[in-house]
Amino acid sequence: MGRFLINHWRGNFPNYISLFGILIGLRILIHFLYQAIPANMPMPGAILFIAADVLFLMWQIAGVLRSSERNMKKAGNTALFWGSYGLSAAAALVMAFDATSLVSRVNGANPLPVADKLELQVTNDTVIITGFIGFDTHTALLSLLQDPERNITTARLSSDGGRIYAARAIAKALIRRGIDTEVAGRCASACALIFLAGKNRRLLDGGQLGFHQYSQTSNVPLLDTAEEQEKDRVYFRARGVSDEFITRMFQAKHEDIWFPDRQELTEAGVLTE
Repeated sequence: MGRFLINHWRGNFPNYISLFGILIGLRILIHFLYQAIPANMPMPGAILFIAADVLFLMWQIAGVLRSSERNMKKAGNTALFWGSYGLSAAAALVMAFDATSLVSRVNGANPLPVADKLELQVTNDTVIITGFIGFDTHTALLSLLQDPERNITTARLSSDGGRIYAARAIAKALIRRGIDTEVAGRCASACALIFLAGKNRRLLDGGQLGFHQYSQTSNVPLLDTAEEQEKDRVYFRARGVSDEFITRMFQAKHEDIWFPDRQELTEAGVLTE
């Protein structure tokens, strides 16, 4: 392996092997590796991965350009020479896109910026979820649901939202276990997505459910909010919510959350009780 790395670095391989095999071929594999990294990866881990890839890309490009110069001197092949430079630049752009997309995904879609502290409490068979919804919420909830000494049947929600990826993970956990959901107080944005995961869904006295279209709050604006909305549109339909309600939900501006009344929620299939 060491000899292979050194030989490529020095440009000792034929130009077409360095260009199409080591640069393009491996870069395609790394692109798919970026896509496979989960959104709940810690940010330091993502930064470390990107830094390692920068070094790897430098090694790839250095070997390709040195090989192309050798080939140019021996065979005078200008097409491969300039193609090596062009494809090296393209590989760098792809790597930059993959890296910024990863940072954006790890940051997560945070439709409603809130900073409440996570709180999970258990009362009899009910877990009470309040505060910001993040991946720590998901981890803590799974720990409670997997505890053999507890018999959680209901999740009571009161939150202004949080990370959409975390909310989806929590929703899957609730659906898998057939947990009921109920709202006490205000449950908006990503919290409402979790609420829809309930086997039976009810709104307690004074409870509110808030919906709005998605927006990008990450410093790296590469999250496709339209694509994320479409994913959840499919999810809402699968949970029995009417198309008319979903359309109106995603028409509500991020800064103007829509709080439908109990009758609207019942008629649209959001509430089951």
